[in-house]
Amino acid sequence: MTADSYVVLVGDSAAALEALSRTIARRLAGSGWSRRFAHPFIAVYAPATSKVDAVAALDGHGVLIGEMFDRAGRPLSPAERGVLACRTLDSERATDIVSSHWGRYVLVRRTSADVAILRDPSGAVEAVTWRKNGVSVIAPDAPPALDCLMPDDLAIDWGSVKGLMGRSGGYRHELALSGFTPVASGELLNISPASVRSRQIWSPSDIYRTAQERGRPDLREVVDRAVQALAGQRNWVVEVSGGLDSAIVAGALTDRQRARVTQWVNHFVDDPEGDEREFARPVVERDGYRLTEVKREGLTLSAARLARSADSFRPPVNDLDTDYNEDIAARVESSGAWGSLTGQGGDVVFFQMPTFLVAFDEVRERGLRTRAEVLRSAARWTGQSLWPSTWLRARRAHHTLMRNRKHPWLDDLRGVPPAKAMQILGLVNGQAYQGSAVRSRHGPCVNPLLSQPVMEAGLAWSSVDLTWGGRDRYAARAAYADAIPPSIFDRRSKGELGAFYGEAVARNLDFLRTYLLEGELAGAGLLPQGLADDMTREALVWRGGFSRLLTLALTEGWLRRWQARIAASRF
Repeated sequence: MTADSYVVLVGDSAAALEALSRTIARRLAGSGWSRRFAHPFIAVYAPATSKVDAVAALDGHGVLIGEMFDRAGRPLSPAERGVLACRTLDSERATDIVSSHWGRYVLVRRTSADVAILRDPSGAVEAVTWRKNGVSVIAPDAPPALDCLMPDDLAIDWGSVKGLMGRSGGYRHELALSGFTPVASGELLNISPASVRSRQIWSPSDIYRTAQERGRPDLREVVDRAVQALAGQRNWVVEVSGGLDSAIVAGALTDRQRARVTQWVNHFVDDPEGDEREFARPVVERDGYRLTEVKREGLTLSAARLARSADSFRPPVNDLDTDYNEDIAARVESSGAWGSLTGQGGDVVFFQMPTFLVAFDEVRERGLRTRAEVLRSAARWTGQSLWPSTWLRARRAHHTLMRNRKHPWLDDLRGVPPAKAMQILGLVNGQAYQGSAVRSRHGPCVNPLLSQPVMEAGLAWSSVDLTWGGRDRYAARAAYADAIPPSIFDRRSKGELGAFYGEAVARNLDFLRTYLLEGELAGAGLLPQGLADDMTREALVWRGGFSRLLTLALTEGWLRRWQARIAASRF
């Protein structure tokens, strides 16, 4: 269960909602949940520890979960959110809301025929829906308290589990549980007793295709506004990795907001390649603050620990680093912070990925006006020549990368050049950062660089301009040149933790061999071929593969947890 936990119940009739509410009230109350508000057709419950806000529509037929801002970054008052939840929620209205507002929200609206659900484009608040006894249920996760609300046809979708195995570590929108329907980021979904209909209101490709009409936004202005709006007047634990993206988030805060940071946290390992404190310290010390330095010793892997994050609707790939997440959760709780702020997502939004595909974008976007210096810069950046073989290899690699990728954001990439398509795929995978993890137990993990305005700004800039001169995140560096330490502005290297994770996972090989080779995935014949031979210390330390083992372990823990819950529901 996370700090954003909630459940919305929308009845086909007042009688259906009342009957289900009577059935579940005692169970929810016994688990620490309470009813935030109730109207004849709609009710919202949340645990006492939940920090998510819920505002009812003035007419009792809608609810807005979370927080919203106007395009100037001003937070909407409860009354304004209540008005938004009070209006018809069709495609036209949803498009208007997404165009004029942004935030961390899920908007629910009931009609006489169905229930409309709009999830904000950033995906910061999860939304999954299903039907139960004449009631539509919407929730972000599925803690045990909601077992009484589970759909009658709940089952493991083994075909989807097999698909997960083919996408190790990547974000997957589809669920491997039958009976549930996920709402995609930026999607308007209508659920009724007879059907489920959806329409993608916001997509990265649409933002790119219409960027010329709107003009290229000022990157510094957009990022500052988004970071400052999301931080508000709350206390935060701020993660400072020593990299550019977290330094930008720290630099975008106002002086007053920096003063409310309870801890500036950097995790480091006893290895020069994984110790970035020399880059992280100036980020906070230049404003008179002290960096909290946390030395990493390894990873805690056990069946009990893996089960702690297994009540989500998807395998919790955001919980890959168990000890890191436990540490952040503890610091949020002990310091009285609202949650944690990160720079996650900036590598994609600002374009950190070295790729020759940038040259393709230059040719596609400028045609006969293609600049030779851009092509040469792309070649130098990737250490390649401009011979035709380079173009062919890049094209083949692009096709391989995009093959069999399923997500509503990837359904229509017409007119999108290759490097931009690669960026959009990165944003899809970045949805994993918005997912469930133990780190969010006591307070939300907020990723401002994945907010709707910042994503839109990164999509509106061409990949060439984002990486001008063959420099990753060039535009972001230039925009924040006076707000980040020179050591980070000039930095071309990146922290490397591969050896640390390889050794940490190697120490847990005895547990992992038993846990995986005698688990549910093995029983279903879904483990990768030859996995047992790859589970050696030498392979992990020298060849890598630790992320695959961690992802498999998280998936195994998730599968065991849901198998047990499904079995219990049969009795």
